[in-house]
Order: sequence, then C-alpha cells, then structure tokens
Amino acid sequence: MAEHREDSALRWYHKIGLELLWAWCRVVYYAPRWFRFYVVSPFFYAVLSLVRYRRGVILNNIRNSFPEYSAAECRRLMRRYYKMLAEVIVCTMSLAGAKPERDGDIMIWEDAEKHIERMRGRDWVAMAAHFGCWEYFLLWCWRDTESRFLGVYHPLRSTIFEHFYRRLRALAPNIVQTPMKETLRLYLRNRAEGRGVVLGLISDQSPILRADLGWYKFLNQDTVFVEGGEKFASRFHIPLYFVHVRRIAAGRYAARFEELYDGVEEFAPGELTRRYARALESMIREAPELWMWSHKRWKHTPEKQAAKFGIEKKVAK
Repeated sequence: MAEHREDSALRWYHKIGLELLWAWCRVVYYAPRWFRFYVVSPFFYAVLSLVRYRRGVILNNIRNSFPEYSAAECRRLMRRYYKMLAEVIVCTMSLAGAKPERDGDIMIWEDAEKHIERMRGRDWVAMAAHFGCWEYFLLWCWRDTESRFLGVYHPLRSTIFEHFYRRLRALAPNIVQTPMKETLRLYLRNRAEGRGVVLGLISDQSPILRADLGWYKFLNQDTVFVEGGEKFASRFHIPLYFVHVRRIAAGRYAARFEELYDGVEEFAPGELTRRYARALESMIREAPELWMWSHKRWKHTPEKQAAKFGIEKKVAK
C-alpha cells in the first residue's frame, strides 16, 4: 500500500525506530490474551499512575463535567480511566497486522447486515468519538467490503508515530486514509468512482477556534465541536450516523449506528452537531471511564472567542 512505500522517505533513524515499534506491536499481537491484558496492560497502568499522566487535566475535566461527584469519586474515575487507557494502548498495538479471520470478533457490529443493505451504494457519514479503542472503528471495512471508507485523521507531529499509525490503519484495501485538510478533495474523487463512500469522523476533539463556531452545552460546559460531519451531510444530503460503543470485555467492543440525519430532513444550522453532542454525552454517562479525559477539551471559551475575533459573545445551544 502507499503508506508502506512512503516509509522509504524516512531518515534511517526514523526507520529503525519505526521497525522496532512495529516489531514490538507484532509481539503483542501474537501474544496470548492473558499476557496482553493481565501483564502488558497492568504494566502500562502502573506507568501512567506512577508518572501521574496529565493528572491535573483529567481531574479538572472530571470535576467540571460531573459537579455532583465528590473528590474521592473523581479520583476513582481517574484511576478507572488510567486502566482503560492502558487497555486501549494494548488494543491499538494488537492491531499491528490484524486479519479478519483471526480478529473478527474483537468488534461486534450490531445489525450490521441490515445497515449494509440500507446503505448499499449510498454515501453516509459515521461520527465517532475517542471512546474505548477508537482505532477499532476502521474494522467496519471488514464487514462492508463493497464501500470505500475514508478515515479522516489529523497528522501527528512525531514522524515515527505518523508513519506507524498510517501503517497500522492499512487494515483493508477499501480504506483511504484522509488527512483532515484533504477530506473534501478525496471524498469527491472517491465519490466519482460510483461506489458508496463512508466518511469516518472522530468529532469530539477541540477544533481550531474560529469566529463562526457555535457553542453547545456538553457535560455541563460550553463546548465547541468539529462541525465537519454536519457540513458534509448538509452539503451533499447524505445520512449521518452516530457510532455508539460499549465495552464487552478487555479488548472487545460492540457498536451500533444511530441515525442522526436521514439525508432529507430540513434542519437549522447546528442541529446535527447538537444531536451528536447529546448522543455522545449520553454514551459517556453510561461508562465515563471509556472517554478520553486527558485531552484539553475545554481550552476554548465563548469569552475567548469574542475577544479574539471582536464579536458578540455567543450563547451555547
């Protein structure tokens, strides 16, 4: 695949680092399940706890999101999050060279055949979140082999990890890894081929602050969202679905697609993003430890936006 050919452009020390990282992940991939989740995962949990990984950010996010929690409850949730983050690291490494015949049961897609039949030959948007092992979302390509899946990602600063993740995500020939800035161009190009295109977006991260961004009430706070899912769905009149995820066991998840927009309904600007925010908050409240609390999610505020762009302060919807 193209991702592997581009490895040749790396400097020699990047190549060594990349191949060592890949080799270790392959060891984890072939290791017994008990070793992965009862040896490697606890090791990462111990490291995260020892270095107090983003402890201040995590506790601040939890306190503001759940004001009803006591200090002890916030700390307990942080420890559960560390355990889940360690598990997610192991799950991600275990995707190195994953194959459907060996790993097809790590992600169960509920009502998959019905959804494939309903969307056959159609374009649609899947809006997901950093919830559980988000790298598993690409495994949809193992179920829907007729469609083209555009996995939108934000390029990483680390050269080694940028190439590592691009190699890791080359799980199927119908995956097109799409840098965020090239999403529209690659969507139009793949759409012209006449096969259904699935646009996969992880939309819960903090976007670049702009004057036209709207604010939404989310986890007790004024929040801005990446609005690409709504813009694509409204511009091309294609259905939009929320990816609801639940953890079954260590390294195993189940997911279902919840319709947020049918591609026909008339809606006010911001309505689809609001529906996504509500669906995401509901899912987080079901299992809060599965969400990525270590991200500086609320670094923007309506006051900061108003001051930066000289506009009137906006009110959260």
